[in-house]
Amino acid sequence: MGFYLAGVLIGITVGVVILIIALKFINKDGKLSTKYDERQLKARGEAYKYAFIATCISNGVILCFDLTKYDLVKLLGDTAFFIPILIGVVVHISYSIFTDAYIGLNNSVTRFMVFMLTVSAFNFLVGFSALANGELIKDNVLQPPFLNMICGFLFVIVAIELGIKKVLDSRGE
Repeated sequence: MGFYLAGVLIGITVGVVILIIALKFINKDGKLSTKYDERQLKARGEAYKYAFIATCISNGVILCFDLTKYDLVKLLGDTAFFIPILIGVVVHISYSIFTDAYIGLNNSVTRFMVFMLTVSAFNFLVGFSALANGELIKDNVLQPPFLNMICGFLFVIVAIELGIKKVLDSRGE
C-alpha cells in the first residue's frame, strides 16, 4: 500500500471519529442519531424537493455558460461539479431551519452553532493557506482548496441562520 492511499485511509478514519464525537456533542442525549417528529420529517421532505430543484437549475445555468464563449467550467475546474450540490445543500438547510425541521428534538442549537463555526474555521484555514501559498489558482483554474473556502462560508451562513432563527423563536415565545 502506497503512502498516498495510507494517508487517505487515515484521513477517512480520523474524519469518522471526529464525526462520531461531534454527533455525541451536538445531541443533548449523547446519542448518534437525531430524532425528528412527523411535522419535521414532512418539512425535511419538502426541503429535499426544493434542494433538488435548485441543484438542477444551477447545473442548467453552468451548462448554459459552458455552451457559450465563456469558459466558466474551465475556470472553475473540479469545483464546477460541486457548486450546484452546495447550492442544493444551502437551499435544503435554509428551508429546514426556517420551518423548524433542521434541528432535531434532541439537538442543542448552541452546540450545533459552535460545531458549524469550528468546521468553518478549519475550512477557512485550508483555503486561505492555499491562497497564501499561491496554490488556490493554477494555470487559471481554481483548485480544490477553493471548495474549502466555499464550505467555510456555507457553514458560517448556517450558523448565522441558526442564530437568527433562535432570536426569532425567543421573541415569539
